[in-house]
Amino acid sequence: MAIGSVKGKVTGLLGDLKSYWRIPPKGKYMTFNEIAAYSFGGIGAYFIIQLGSTLIVSTTNIIVSTAIGVSPAHTYIIYLLATFLNIPLTAVRANMIDNTRGKGGKYRPYLLSMGIPTALIALVYVWFPYQQMYSIFPGELFGYERGYLIKAAVVFICNLALHFFFNFFRDAYENLIHVLSPNTQERTNVLAVKAVVYSLAPSIMNFVNPVIAQVVANSDQTNILVYRITYPIYAVIGIALTIVVFANTKEKIVQAKTHTIQIRFTDALKEVAKNKYFWIIALAGWLGFLELAYTNILLYNQSYGHTVDGVTYGIAWTLIGNASLWGMLFAPFFVKRFGKKAVLITVNMMNVVCIMLMIVNVRSFWWLVACIWLNYLFSSVEQITTPAIQADIRDYQQYKSGERIDGMFAAVATIGNLVTLATSAVLPAVQEKFGIYEGNGFEKPFDILDIEKGQPDLLYKFLPVLIIMAAVGAFLNVVPYFFYDFNEKKQKSVIRVLQVRALFEDYANNALKNEQIVEAIDLVENAREMADKEYMPLDKSDKKSYKEAKEYNEEIDISRFVCKELDKFDNELGQHKLDVYRGINAQGLDFINSINIDTVSKEVKEAKALSKTNEEEKEFRSFRIEFAKSKLSARRAFDKYYGTVKKFEQPDMAELTALFDKEDELDKEIFESAKNKDKERAKALTEEKKGVQKQAKVLMDEFAKFNRAAKPYNDAVKLLKQYDNYSRFDEIAALYEGAKSAIESEDKTEVANELQ
Repeated sequence: MAIGSVKGKVTGLLGDLKSYWRIPPKGKYMTFNEIAAYSFGGIGAYFIIQLGSTLIVSTTNIIVSTAIGVSPAHTYIIYLLATFLNIPLTAVRANMIDNTRGKGGKYRPYLLSMGIPTALIALVYVWFPYQQMYSIFPGELFGYERGYLIKAAVVFICNLALHFFFNFFRDAYENLIHVLSPNTQERTNVLAVKAVVYSLAPSIMNFVNPVIAQVVANSDQTNILVYRITYPIYAVIGIALTIVVFANTKEKIVQAKTHTIQIRFTDALKEVAKNKYFWIIALAGWLGFLELAYTNILLYNQSYGHTVDGVTYGIAWTLIGNASLWGMLFAPFFVKRFGKKAVLITVNMMNVVCIMLMIVNVRSFWWLVACIWLNYLFSSVEQITTPAIQADIRDYQQYKSGERIDGMFAAVATIGNLVTLATSAVLPAVQEKFGIYEGNGFEKPFDILDIEKGQPDLLYKFLPVLIIMAAVGAFLNVVPYFFYDFNEKKQKSVIRVLQVRALFEDYANNALKNEQIVEAIDLVENAREMADKEYMPLDKSDKKSYKEAKEYNEEIDISRFVCKELDKFDNELGQHKLDVYRGINAQGLDFINSINIDTVSKEVKEAKALSKTNEEEKEFRSFRIEFAKSKLSARRAFDKYYGTVKKFEQPDMAELTALFDKEDELDKEIFESAKNKDKERAKALTEEKKGVQKQAKVLMDEFAKFNRAAKPYNDAVKLLKQYDNYSRFDEIAALYEGAKSAIESEDKTEVANELQ
C-alpha cells in the first residue's frame, strides 16, 4: 500500500512536470522550466556571487588582509573610501533598473552585462603580481614600501569596480524573483528550491578550497595560490550557468502594458523613503552588523590553532552546508504555517543562542562545527524569508506610489552604509587591541594569533570576544522585525488591487489583453460576492475545517480590501478628490501655468496644520499635503523644460506603444534567427532593435519631462478616467465571454502546432 502510494506520488509529480513545464499551474505564474532554470542556473550565479563577496573589502575580509596582505587598518580605510564612492554608483544602478523597459525586463538584461565583468575583475584581483611590485618598485614612499602602496591601490581599484559590477549582478539575480511572480507563497517556494540548488556552489567552494590548500600550500588557506587556481574555474562555470537563467526566465510585473516607465531619481527616492516597511528591514540589517564577527572563527581555529588538516576542514564545511539544506527545504512550510514575521523572529533568536554556545569551548574544532551547523540551520530559513519579504515590500511600494520602484531601494539603503562606516570600525579597533596590525613584528598581522609562531594564548582570548560581539549583533538584528505588520493577507490584497488598476489603465488606453480581461473580471466578481459573506467560526478541534474556515475568512478580508479600492470614490475623501481634479481637468494644461509658487507654499503649510486625530482626517491631510507639493514640483519642472520656448503638449502614446510592440516583435524574430543559426539575420535584427529602443528612449524622455511638469493635471486625468471606468465596469465585463473564447481558441491552436 505504501509502495503504491509513493509510486502514485512520483507518477503525479512526473505528470505535473510534463504538464507545467511550459505552462504555469492554475493560480501560479512560473513554469517548471523557469523554476529549474532560475535554480540550476543559480549555481553559476552563486559561483560569481561568492567570488565577489569574498573579495569585496570589509573588516572581516580574509583574502585581502591575509592572502594579499593589506593591514586591517588600511583595509578599513579602503572600505571607508569605497563606501563613500559607492553611494553615487548605487544611485546610477538604481536609476538604470527603475527606468529599464523592454521584454528583457528590469533585471534579466544585467545578468550577463554585469556578471562577466564581475568574474574578470575577480580574476585580476587574485592574479595581480603583488609580490613582484616590491622588486619592480623598490624604496619607500610616505613611510611605506612602494610595493605595498601599489598593492593597496590595486585592491582599492578592484574593490571599487566590484562595488558597481558585483553589486549590480547580485541585485539582478537575487531580485529577479521579485518580478518572476506576484504570488508571495510561490515566490517563497521558488526561493527555497533555488536556495537548495544554488547552495551547491558555496558547498563546493568550501570543500575544494581547503583541499587545494592542503595540496599546494600546506593547508594554508591564506595563501593566494589557492585562489589563483580555483577562481578561474568558478568564473567559467559561473558565467555558463548564468546564461541558463537569462535564456529561460521571463519577468511578470503586475503593471499596465501602456504604463510609461520613466522615474525621476529624486521622486523615486522620496517614495521609497516613505515606505515604513523598507526602514524596518533596512534597520534590521544595519543593527546586525556585529553578527558577522563570528564568520571567521572556525578558520582561525583551524589555521592558527592547527586543530585539523585542510581535508578535514573541507569535510566540516560540507557538513555545515548540509544544515542549510534542511532549513531551506522547510522554510516554505514554516512561512505558510506561521507567516514570515514569526519565522524571522524565531530563527534570529535561535541564532543568538547558537552563537553564544560557541563560547563554551572555543578550543574544540568540532564543538564550533556543531554550533555553526545549528546556526546555519536557522540562518538558512532566513535566506528564504528575507528576500521574500523584500519582494513583498516592493509590491506595497507599487500599491502606494503607483510606480514599480525596485532599484531605488538599494540607493536609499546606502544610508545604512554611512551608518555602518562608524560601526564597522569596531572590529578593526578590537583586532588592534589584540595586536593585529601592520608592523606588529610578524610577516602578516594575523600571524600573531598562531599558537606555534605567534603568541600561544592570544587566539583563545580573541575568539570569545568575537563571539560576544556576534551575539549582540544577532540580537539587535531581530528587534526591528517586531514592528513589521505587512503580512501575507495584506500582500495578497495589494496584488489584487494592482491587477484591478492595471486592467482599468489598459482599458483607458485600449490595450487590454484577453488573459488580463478574464483574470481581472473573475477577480472583481469574486471580490463583490465574497465581500458580502459572513465570517465562518474557527474551530481548532477540527484541523481541516479550521484551515478551510481560516482561508475562507481571509478571502473575505481580501475581497473587502479590493472592494474598498473599487468604491473609493463613494466616501468623503473620494468625493473631495473628484471635485479638485474636475476643476483642474476643466482648465487643462493651462492649470500648470497658473500655479503661483508663493501661494502654493502657503497651501503646504496650511495642509500640514490640518487635524489628524483619526484615520479619515489623516488621509485627508495627507492628500492635501501631497497635492500642494505636486503643484510646486510641477511648476518648477514646467519652468525648466518648457517655459515660453517649447510648446507644452503631451507626446503621442500611440507612437510609443507602436515602438514597444515593434521591439517585442523583433525579440521574437531574433530568437527564431538564433534558433535557426542565422547569425547574419540575428545581427541585423539586433541592430534594428537598438534603433527602435533609441527612438523609444527619446520618446520616453519626452513623456518623463511632460509627466513631471503636468503631474497634477495627469493625476486629475488618471483619477477621473479611473472613476469613469470603475463606474462602467459592466462594459468591460461584457468583453469577458469574447476574451475567454479567444483564449480557448489560441490554446487549441498552440496545442495543434506543438503536435505537428
